Amino acid sequence: MTAPNQPHDEHLKRVLRHLPAPVGIVSSFDPASGDPVGLAMSALMPVSLEPSSMAIAINRAGSAHDAMIRAGMFCINLLDTPRQDYLTPFASFAGRADRFTHPDWKQNGPVWFIEGAPANIFCEIRERLPYGTHDLLIGEVYDLMSSGGDDILGWANGALGRLSPLDKG
Repeated sequence: MTAPNQPHDEHLKRVLRHLPAPVGIVSSFDPASGDPVGLAMSALMPVSLEPSSMAIAINRAGSAHDAMIRAGMFCINLLDTPRQDYLTPFASFAGRADRFTHPDWKQNGPVWFIEGAPANIFCEIRERLPYGTHDLLIGEVYDLMSSGGDDILGWANGALGRLSPLDKG
């Protein structure tokens, strides 16, 4: 138990390690240059089916934040085991030059996505809610691609893993 008036940051991090979540790369573009931008994240979730919408939580200090806000669009690229190495360059500032070097990075209009990923969810930002260090962006889905695969990467207990059904029958 955390003492009253003590920060919860580190304790919450430890607790959230037990909350499995899909991990993906959220991508977009810089409207000034057309260059791709993106970040790895597990802070993503469906919001509604009517209208179809997704939410992401993006740190305002992150390198992709400002360009993504100006672009007004993003794509959630869910990953599978063959694409787990896509995460590495997005996990650190040092890897920035290698982020969009895989040959299956393509564009749908101006927005960058990973061709052949289990799912690509293209969203137009409809709401922006600042809270703490992050902006919660709610995007209305305007396009969707799916490979049909069910091998989805996730994050749990501080490690990358596979999210799959217990019974495939």
